[in-house]
Amino acid sequence: MKRFYIKICLLSIMLLPACNKYMDIVPDNVAELEQAFSMRTMAERFLFTCYSWIPRGFDLGANPALLAGDEFWLNSTTNYSQGNYPNWYIALGTQNVNSPLLNYWDGNNQSGDNPTPLWRGIRECNIFLENIQSVPDMDAEEKNRWAAEVTFLKAYFHYYLLRMYGPIPIVDVNTPTFEDPEKVVFERQPVDEVFAYLIDKIDEALPALMDDVTLAVQENGRITKVVAYAMKAEILVTAASPLFNGNGDYASYVNADGQQLFNSAFDNEKWQRAADACSEAIRFAEGHGRALYHWTPTSNMTSPPQESTIRQMSLRQAITERQNNPELIWVNNRSSAQQSQQASAFTPRSIDPARITNTSTGGFMAPTLNMALKFYSKHGVPIEEDKTYNYSNRFELREVPGGESPYQYNLMPGHTTVQMHFDREDRFYASLSFDGGRYFMSNHNDDQQAFPTNYRPGGNTAATNSPTGYSGTGYTPKKLVSYFNAIGQSNAYTTYPYPFTIMRLANLYLLYAEALNEFNGPTAEVYTYLDKIRARSGLEGVVDSWNNYSNLPGKPSTKEGLRQIIHRERTIELAFESQRFWDLRRWKAAQTELNTPIYGWDIRQTTPQTYYRPTVLFNRTFALRDYFWPISLNELRRNNRLLQTPYW
Repeated sequence: MKRFYIKICLLSIMLLPACNKYMDIVPDNVAELEQAFSMRTMAERFLFTCYSWIPRGFDLGANPALLAGDEFWLNSTTNYSQGNYPNWYIALGTQNVNSPLLNYWDGNNQSGDNPTPLWRGIRECNIFLENIQSVPDMDAEEKNRWAAEVTFLKAYFHYYLLRMYGPIPIVDVNTPTFEDPEKVVFERQPVDEVFAYLIDKIDEALPALMDDVTLAVQENGRITKVVAYAMKAEILVTAASPLFNGNGDYASYVNADGQQLFNSAFDNEKWQRAADACSEAIRFAEGHGRALYHWTPTSNMTSPPQESTIRQMSLRQAITERQNNPELIWVNNRSSAQQSQQASAFTPRSIDPARITNTSTGGFMAPTLNMALKFYSKHGVPIEEDKTYNYSNRFELREVPGGESPYQYNLMPGHTTVQMHFDREDRFYASLSFDGGRYFMSNHNDDQQAFPTNYRPGGNTAATNSPTGYSGTGYTPKKLVSYFNAIGQSNAYTTYPYPFTIMRLANLYLLYAEALNEFNGPTAEVYTYLDKIRARSGLEGVVDSWNNYSNLPGKPSTKEGLRQIIHRERTIELAFESQRFWDLRRWKAAQTELNTPIYGWDIRQTTPQTYYRPTVLFNRTFALRDYFWPISLNELRRNNRLLQTPYW
């Protein structure tokens, strides 16, 4: 396997604000390489530097999976600049080769003050690995453990670039400082070789990693065997997926040596390797205490909450609970949900006229109507398949019964809302806030006290609280807002910060079900792992739900039908968690899903009859070239052996 190298520039360590010591850098400059590894404390600072390159998932403008897909939509191009939200401008169709948006290749056109050129992160990982064994006041075990963590990080950074750019160079070691520039060459490598390199690096790292964190407060987010096994499973599932496995769209894409960069021959054994890796990761994670999160009502509850409240809170807390959360496998503590919660939270006017002057929340991270329709009915099947659901009249108005009713905990009694807000699964109500809904928070000691939410304009309500502080679709993502947040009558909004989740156990279960089905079709084990997740949300198993309620009862019994179910389960369970964006690509489904208009409600209308009109917010397009980012023309001029991304 070829190895291509990045030339070392003068060593510098970026100054970044401290958050968690294994996710951020201690703010000291190190002028000499020798000094950086002269003692343990200095080497540890360099270790923090390597961790600091992990992309920040909760950076609203830097994470492509937040705004460049179809889960969220902003309310106005006049209020959100390309510089602040380049990911959304990718969704608007303005990606280009002159100055590519959200450029992780060289760090340009990213939002915020801390761009992330991942090749530099890889270079600094290589520097660490070249020097860590020379530190005099460390024992061999600790040196090897730190080296294993950085080896994993180097593989992860390559993986992140691979998903964005397709075939990439492999940079396993750095070029000597005074190497002849003519010998410093970047060239893309076949994707199968890149994936093999990633797995080799993770396997190399695994023996020296600690099994799991022992001091959660100090070590949460650190690379362990639990993390490495899980991410190895995700990488192998990605390698087996249609974008990289048997993709004939890039058959003519070859490097300067004539190597085909995409293997157009499908290999089903890749799915077996992925399934085996998922199984191993699950066994190891569960063996170290990982389990699906189940919410326990707090001691201030004056009466037992409804089962539906417990189910909804179990999903919400699986994402937003940072302590004693057994579902979390890998989190990025460097990326904390503070700004993102303000952007996701309901506006105060939607819950209480006394809070009308509070503009501290925006709710402008608005889930699309497209996503709201993805969630199941209360019977656990798509609403368009549920033979008991009035799908043809899903947009018709309906008044919520007053007083006690089966709907009182999810919908506002006496409020007129739309038919599609009734009789949905608990993940719908856990994930979305909307006009006529309810919002249960920690200051409620009875779930009947949950805030009612009125999103229609007029009077003391939610819409257009400020020029930008409102939902442009009529929805906000309740799932991303901590149950412990508190909002006051002035501009006070206290958030409960929690880290960005890169991997949780439910995701791993779904990856395993997908790999098993793709390799060998429907089996009892596939159903088992799907049903574990469904059971937490109060749904019957897949087979029973489709047999009893779907107009396609045989769907779970075929590989193709079960594939559709698994894709839908991932879309629902992992909604708004930065997974769907990458899933649509690896499934090669983006040209279908992202070539449909983006819909919301007609939010500036005041009456139910006019507000509840599905409105086209943008006619989205997605071409074949959009599966991967382009490389800037300047970068191509510097290296004439580096190919432009296909179809750009």
